[in-house]
Amino acid sequence: MRIVSIDSSLGSRLLVVDADPGDRGTALSVLSSAEQAGSRRHAESLGVMLAEALSAPEVAGRRLDAVVVATGPAPFTGLRAGLVTARVLGRARGVPVHGVPSLDAVARAALDQLADRAATVLVVTDARRREVYAARYRARGADDVERLDEPVVLAPGAAAELDGVDAVAGSGAVLYPQIAAGRRSLAPVSGDARAQCRIALARLAAAGAGATLPDEPLYLRHADVQVPSGRRRVR
Repeated sequence: MRIVSIDSSLGSRLLVVDADPGDRGTALSVLSSAEQAGSRRHAESLGVMLAEALSAPEVAGRRLDAVVVATGPAPFTGLRAGLVTARVLGRARGVPVHGVPSLDAVARAALDQLADRAATVLVVTDARRREVYAARYRARGADDVERLDEPVVLAPGAAAELDGVDAVAGSGAVLYPQIAAGRRSLAPVSGDARAQCRIALARLAAAGAGATLPDEPLYLRHADVQVPSGRRRVR
């Protein structure tokens, strides 16, 4: 199964992979990839990255089976750019677009680093305004995760007080070291395009033939720039 995976939750990351699900988890072969580390200029970079990835010799002219995209929570502009790119590609190629929450992908990549399969990981990513998106996770099988609570927006001090946690992962732990104080800190710091493929395939297999995964964005807060809701009287 050939998949394009797009993550724009922090920087911009794009993979084209061949996926081979198995009893011990999904094996992914990366055919092409592109990455921009900066958290700005997503809209400008994603189109160029996608064109380069799809023109790679191992990919060009071959059928695409699905698109997987990060759905947040993440800053508004970057997240929207990734979702629009994924939907346009899916429509152009006539393939389904599957969404995976960004914190889920960070959690899966972090949990892969722990030997204890019952461990709990706190994922905290940058929400701007000196806050973080936060949720706690455990592993569900080899490729999926179980979210123990819904993602929320917290001040770093409040995130540091969340208990029952064996390790911390995400950009929030880098920006606000107090969150990880006394706890093991794990990579990655942002979304993971490879992990979100594994999660998507695990969830699709569990859901059965013909299933799709919602690709609606999870913002948790309004955009920084708002359109006025009514006319302002000018005197």
